[in-house]
Amino acid sequence: MAVCATRLPPTEIRVLTALDAPPVDNARPAAELALLRKQPLQPGEIVVGLTSVRQTYDFRWSYRGLKQRETGRSCLRSRIEVTLHLTQQVYVASEFAPGSCGYDEVIAHEQRHVAANLAQFERTARFVEDSLREQEGDAPPWLGEPDALRDAVMERARAGWMSQIETKFHEVDREHAKIDSVEESQRYKQLCNGEMERTLREIHQRETRKGR
Repeated sequence: MAVCATRLPPTEIRVLTALDAPPVDNARPAAELALLRKQPLQPGEIVVGLTSVRQTYDFRWSYRGLKQRETGRSCLRSRIEVTLHLTQQVYVASEFAPGSCGYDEVIAHEQRHVAANLAQFERTARFVEDSLREQEGDAPPWLGEPDALRDAVMERARAGWMSQIETKFHEVDREHAKIDSVEESQRYKQLCNGEMERTLREIHQRETRKGR
């Protein structure tokens, strides 16, 4: 065991992040964005912008090892790489033409949601790395078969960060609620010299007629 601890390099842990600038979809009307949001609307609520988000991860495991001549057993240390992926999509209701003041205001609002997601994504990556280093960073060399070591590492990961990663990322929901506050909705109506209020009123009237 002493030879293994000396000759094997330390457990290697890498946590990477992968993300792209979110594209903007301006082809869908407000009514369709309300359906995409998949949440009940409050009375009089109109969805003119939306940011969808999805977080996934890849877990890769390998090892470095030595075979002990005297026993024939192997001693191993893990190499762990986790890549977190963040995919976002921004929608602006088609009632707002690109280049208009209303369009720019909706984009500015959605960029606050994008920024909040990015900040939480980085916090989630740090959580994963801290958890892995706590669980695996100082682990002594493993005596046995690679498959058994991989299973042990995966089980600790499932009981630790894997079980918490979705909840960790959705801590950002509190920030989204602040961004979409009642005060923000009221402020919206005053923007662009009345353009926002007129467009919102037109959308509301159109949807009301459809509901008859």
